Amino acid sequence: MNKISLIIEHKLVRKILYLFFLIVYKFNLVNVFYYFFFIYISLNVKLKILSDKEYRGKPVVVTFWRESFLKDQKNLYSSKKINLIIIKPYIWATYTKIFYPKEIRGQILFHLSNDVESLRTKQKAIDFVTPVLSKLRKKNLIEAFIFGNVDYMEHQSWAHAALSLKIPAVVMLCEGYFTKYWYSKFINQDHFSLKTEFPFTKIFVPGSSASDLAVDANICSYEDIIVTGYPRTDSTYKIVSDSLVKNFSEKKIILLIAFNEPNYLCDNMWNDVLLEFTNLAKNNPNESFLIKTKRESLTQNIVGALKVNNIENLIIRDDLTMEEISENLKLVISFTSTFLLEMMCSDLPLVVPLWEDGFKSYESGATFFDLKNSGIQYVKSKDEFASIINAIILNKNNESDNKRELRDIYLAPYLHKIDGMRTDAVADEIIKLM
Repeated sequence: MNKISLIIEHKLVRKILYLFFLIVYKFNLVNVFYYFFFIYISLNVKLKILSDKEYRGKPVVVTFWRESFLKDQKNLYSSKKINLIIIKPYIWATYTKIFYPKEIRGQILFHLSNDVESLRTKQKAIDFVTPVLSKLRKKNLIEAFIFGNVDYMEHQSWAHAALSLKIPAVVMLCEGYFTKYWYSKFINQDHFSLKTEFPFTKIFVPGSSASDLAVDANICSYEDIIVTGYPRTDSTYKIVSDSLVKNFSEKKIILLIAFNEPNYLCDNMWNDVLLEFTNLAKNNPNESFLIKTKRESLTQNIVGALKVNNIENLIIRDDLTMEEISENLKLVISFTSTFLLEMMCSDLPLVVPLWEDGFKSYESGATFFDLKNSGIQYVKSKDEFASIINAIILNKNNESDNKRELRDIYLAPYLHKIDGMRTDAVADEIIKLM
């Protein structure tokens, strides 16, 4: 059913909307554009109120659906302090094609296109959106925005219009976690180097390291920043809370978060880890060994690479959530994983393999972790992997005991707090700006 609805959305709805937005924009039908969003937002607000009357009278905050921001958006959507309305991609991606010619479309290219014609095109979009936003504000249908990242093209006209109308336009910097390699690459992007003036009221960041990143990238000054933490970590907090339900001996899931992608720069180590993990599964039939991947293609790559595929207690999945396994989670293994980083707020054993090309990747700055951080267990050779994991499974490894203080110190710059209250904290900061 989901595949059918996606086909309808992509093939049919987008074509209809494209023709609709094309006519509306070409003939400057501002009122028609307004009524489209009036109906879309009103309907979504009413549906939320029908689902829970506590949403009644809460301020309407609009956001644009983005994969990198989706975990935060989902948690903010459930907040009872605001009515978060998510504009889906089939809407914003379609009108963006009408607003801007292909020559200037793109997250970076848009901001580098500053010739006279491009500036005129951008201003036309702002002028078109401004009266629409003004009317929606008067109807209390948009009282604030929250965007993921400063440079996404789809919200630029709305953000400029919001600033002119004194409507809060908040940006949550999605780049809260970063490796040393990625940090340098990020801040040296062309549109940041040119000191582009992005439209926003405030920048929300997950921790002090992201504050430094935003300033070093010429995105904003420290005065523009509010450190809020990430709403997405409320889900992590719940996972950690659920993991406390059972004693360690009762938990059965040994989780390996796959790192079988070229950008990790450690193909040989991954192959070693996969082989050792498979052997551990065969030798520990009473435990459940789970490999979690990001997408189906990566799952199929692993299935194809395994010479033995009939190990009953070995599962490879890309379609489950961490919430589904949290109560039985015994151990987490990965190389560079945001989930592993977030789980440093727990007492769960956390293991990072680090040998051969994995160590070279670490030295190049391609991993989150640091050998100076003794809050997690590092495995420095293939030969040690099985013995260390077996010791943890049998609860005989003291290396993973009493790590919380060390983990909290290391985690703090990345994530201000993981306390189950970051969604409300972000909602409160948006409300303060209204």
